[in-house]
Amino acid sequence: MKIKYIIIALAAVFTTAGCTENFDELMKDPVALSPNPAGQLTFTQLCMSGNGFYQHRTNLIYSGGFVQHYSGSWAVTEYGGKFKKNDEYATALWRSVYSNEMKSVVDILDKTKSDPAASNINAVAKIMKVMIAQRLTDIYGDVPYSEAGLGFSTGIVTPKYDKQQDIYNSFFAELQEAFVQLNAGGGSVKGDLFYDGDITKWKKLANTLRLRLAMRISEVSPAEAEKQAKLAFQNGVFESNADNCIMRHLNFPFNDDPAKLDFRGNGLSYGFISDQQGDHFSSLLINYLRDNGDPRLPMLATQKKVSSSGGAPKPGESLYEGVVPGSFIWEVTGGGSESISDIQPYYQQLTTPFLHVSYSESQLLLAEAAYRGWVSGEAADYYKKGVEAGVKQLEIYGAPAASQTSINTYLAAKPLVAGTQKEQIGTQLWVTYLFNSIEAYSNWRRTGYPHLVPITSPESQTGGVTPTRLYYPNDEMQKNEKNYLEAVERLGGKNDWTGKVWWDVN
Repeated sequence: MKIKYIIIALAAVFTTAGCTENFDELMKDPVALSPNPAGQLTFTQLCMSGNGFYQHRTNLIYSGGFVQHYSGSWAVTEYGGKFKKNDEYATALWRSVYSNEMKSVVDILDKTKSDPAASNINAVAKIMKVMIAQRLTDIYGDVPYSEAGLGFSTGIVTPKYDKQQDIYNSFFAELQEAFVQLNAGGGSVKGDLFYDGDITKWKKLANTLRLRLAMRISEVSPAEAEKQAKLAFQNGVFESNADNCIMRHLNFPFNDDPAKLDFRGNGLSYGFISDQQGDHFSSLLINYLRDNGDPRLPMLATQKKVSSSGGAPKPGESLYEGVVPGSFIWEVTGGGSESISDIQPYYQQLTTPFLHVSYSESQLLLAEAAYRGWVSGEAADYYKKGVEAGVKQLEIYGAPAASQTSINTYLAAKPLVAGTQKEQIGTQLWVTYLFNSIEAYSNWRRTGYPHLVPITSPESQTGGVTPTRLYYPNDEMQKNEKNYLEAVERLGGKNDWTGKVWWDVN
């Protein structure tokens, strides 16, 4: 009885202690979340970045390894860097999201749909559902959406796998509904850890997500992408870093025991910690930042302590080095981990914030939309704003601020150049999505940028070809056979990670 088990697990989290509206309450009681919409909203938001199970496996090991944000640790290199299968890693997002976030947000929608006083939290739940499902469908392709999370309320325990194109159509409709629905008379949004109930910011988030989704389908359905990008732009996207959708975490270890769920700490940081300092930035990332004079380099990485030939670094020798994708930390020439740069420590704390959607992302996507002629304004101007915001957004993690002079010098030296716009924008998105590698992986599949380091390991199970999706859990064949087989048939008859999702025509 899977659904019954899920309800029991959630009930263990949503105690009668009352609804949690801020971190003070979370500090007092790790399960002070009541089974009402406010408590479930808090729980859902905590899950999205505090769930160390899939943040470690889906975000860090596979997505971070695939797009070469990271290299060095055993897990990231052996599986994400060499493209080797691990069923637990491949199915982590699926197993966690359906049993936690999706079930919870569907409950919120069901409880608030007929209550005018809960109109705003209902609209927020619609936006949250899109955020949650976007990760799922972009990673797996066709997934249960329209019938997901309805096992307890309607008895649907074998939901159909909606086609990704239909899911995206639903996304656009639901984001528009939520944007219109949010209003001053729609009641307060309690339990909101993203924006503390600020309706204006939620409206901007709905539109910025819509812009992200519009550009995600730019290659497969350009007419619809243009339409949706224009509507998102007209409705109003993020206007500064003050609009960023951020989850601020607490210093608590991850626990996915159903009786002791605790997602208050940063799940990605939990992954860094679990990998015992083996995770480092890849040489692709470090070289790009270093060779272009990017002011983010010292904000992200530490200087190496030892020369690759031993001893102190030599005069004129670069102080920043990354690990070659597909290589382990112990394979680094010279001083091992001390002869390469480390990830700055403020990114590796359980208290490290998690950035879900950013102003930098929105401006870079608008740069591409303007380049395509879909929105007004100059692509070069949006590009500059996006890159500058990407530098400044690192301050939320505790990074020392880059000087405005250094930012201006960088922007002047590296403007958007005719003929290379898509590559420049795609590569800058790859940098700005750092720590949210799931999004970087999706945008790389859409655009092909940046150009990744070829993987030549004979151990690779794809012949060095980067996987283009993650595969469904095999036990779906037993639990939801008919719908699973229909979805696999649409993939060409094989549940493999070399198939492509609908929007990936690159």
